[in-house]
Amino acid sequence: MNGKLVTNAPEGYKKICIHTIYDVKHDGQHKARMVAGGHLTPVPLESVYSGFFLLRSLRVVIFLAKLNGLKLWGADIGNAYLEAKTKEKVYVVGGPEFAELEGHVLVINKALYGLRSSGLRWHERFADTLCDLGFSASKADTDVWLRQKPGSYKYIAVYVDDIAVAAHNSGEIIEQLKGK
Repeated sequence: MNGKLVTNAPEGYKKICIHTIYDVKHDGQHKARMVAGGHLTPVPLESVYSGFFLLRSLRVVIFLAKLNGLKLWGADIGNAYLEAKTKEKVYVVGGPEFAELEGHVLVINKALYGLRSSGLRWHERFADTLCDLGFSASKADTDVWLRQKPGSYKYIAVYVDDIAVAAHNSGEIIEQLKGK
């Protein structure tokens, strides 16, 4: 930090560290992800459990797709956690990688990988998006969503930031999700 003194840390906020993880995917794509040191934050008193569909629920969605002649698409929601806001009160002090912000206090307001509640915050954000699109959670498995349209149902099974979409127009549904 070149000897800069940080004195304006927000009251009630916890200082954490962050680091970047680099990866090369199986298809040759390069990926970088900023990960927060959430282990430095207090353990939340409320549950931060973020559910995901049961394997048998996915089998039912696949069965329904085949039975009703629906197209089945799988997709990964890129940078999913960055779509949600965190409720954790944390900050970092910018290092040299932040250029002109080096030494500044940077309040984290996005749900970064590594924060304790990020999975739940993303799950809540995505559930709101599916509700806005007219989907409702199944009573048997709340991570399988369905929407009835005249003549057919559309299904979305959610596993953290991966989804399986079963519909006559699966591509259109994925485009609707991109727009949200």
